[in-house]
Amino acid sequence: MPWHPRSLATALCVLLLPLSPAALAQSTNVALGKPASASSVHPIGYPDTFGHAKAFNGVFNSPDDRWCSGVNPLPSNPEWLEVDLQALHRVDSLTLYFGKDDTFGRMVDFDILYRASNTADYQLVPGGSITGNTLPGRTFTFTQPLDARYLRVQCKLGADDNYCRVREFLVFGALQGNQPPSAFAGNDVSITLPVSTAQLQGSASDSDGTVTGYAWTQVSGPTTATLSSPTAQSPSASGLSQGVYVFRLTATDNGGATGSDTVSVTVQPATPSADPRAGKLHVWSRGNSYDSAVFLPKDYGTVPGKKYPLVLSLHGRGGTTLDENHTQVGSNPEGFIRQLIPGKALVDTFPGIVVAPNGPKIKEAIDTWWHAPGVHALVLEAITLYGADPERVTMTGLSSGAAGVNDQIATYRSTYAGAMPQAYFPPFTSPICLMEAFPIWAAGNEDDGTFGAWNWTNPWDGVQPRVRACPGYTGEFQVTVNPTGGHSGWDIFWSRSDAQNWLVSQVRKAP
Repeated sequence: MPWHPRSLATALCVLLLPLSPAALAQSTNVALGKPASASSVHPIGYPDTFGHAKAFNGVFNSPDDRWCSGVNPLPSNPEWLEVDLQALHRVDSLTLYFGKDDTFGRMVDFDILYRASNTADYQLVPGGSITGNTLPGRTFTFTQPLDARYLRVQCKLGADDNYCRVREFLVFGALQGNQPPSAFAGNDVSITLPVSTAQLQGSASDSDGTVTGYAWTQVSGPTTATLSSPTAQSPSASGLSQGVYVFRLTATDNGGATGSDTVSVTVQPATPSADPRAGKLHVWSRGNSYDSAVFLPKDYGTVPGKKYPLVLSLHGRGGTTLDENHTQVGSNPEGFIRQLIPGKALVDTFPGIVVAPNGPKIKEAIDTWWHAPGVHALVLEAITLYGADPERVTMTGLSSGAAGVNDQIATYRSTYAGAMPQAYFPPFTSPICLMEAFPIWAAGNEDDGTFGAWNWTNPWDGVQPRVRACPGYTGEFQVTVNPTGGHSGWDIFWSRSDAQNWLVSQVRKAP
């Protein structure tokens, strides 16, 4: 009788059937009488004739004592027969008897699968994928025994009427020793103080028996935790302080074997409260030398070490940011800071610090032609005092405040990431190409009779056309000219979201 090519495989010997019951009796059939299941069972004579248990009752010679599927299989939707050995076994060989007789009811295409537990994935036994079968039965002998609890015959094509039939499925092997249970201590947990209790979520399973006990112990941690019930499956751990704790779950089965797993509980420090000045304006007193109105973002103080962008806001010659005694922020401060007075929507969303110094004299005529070294010293002090990001410091100002911005560009450009002067002449820098790679967004009104915007855009001597002609021009020099507004209307420009975002998104270039 010829061998089928697919029946030859590494580490597998396939014997032709039928074999005599006397020969098979020399080994132990561990599938005999074990619980069985099937994808379907033919209704004729069920369960007396065609029940799936018939394939594991040790009856070889009765042609009507067999499992028969209730439907025809498809390669994509096979019919199957399975036996549960009820414990893990070392399986040395398998024997299948097919069909009603030697020719009728053979399985033509089929696979034999196994798995160690009901949570494991099925695997193909070595050489266990058969196509074009012409034999009435087959025996598979393994040079390396399989560790299996469940064996499945998966039928993809039957002969004749295309029903799947197994007269007897024999599994030869031996019961393994008690296998330890599998413990799972749960997913790692993280809590934040003042919460100091964590719920542990343990579980366990046993492939060849039952889990009879749980035991939790603490492996490590900054303090000794209190376990609500160390022998419960899922106790709570309390009295935790900041740090990382490790707990071990040990599960015991009915044979005394144990399995364990660990879980970590990370206790984060309490989230800091926001600075009481966050989301508000307050006075920064500097001994009458550029006392300032300051805005801090809404989350200021909640993230230790966080660095914020800083915006310097300079008002015009007739404006102020503080009351005359410099004890309170004025009700109508001039400059970008006005976008952040109480009630403005930007208060809840602006991500940067804004420092708006007031004119230097108290109860006297205001001298607001900004002193460049004094303003620069203010900015450096603010970076340190408020924890600002030194790489993201920008400045904006209007009228004489824009002149102050220009002075910072000319003298201290390396401190800043960008500038937004409004309603003033361009800066006097020589040569003009010093500004070729510095982000500037200037703005003005076409009908401004005091400081006309033409100084930026005049095609003969305007700053913007000349900067664009510089060999290292980076395209970061832009000018917005509004048709109307005169020497006012600055708030309209500063209220634009793109202008607001620009002020906090610039990053300083290397000098």
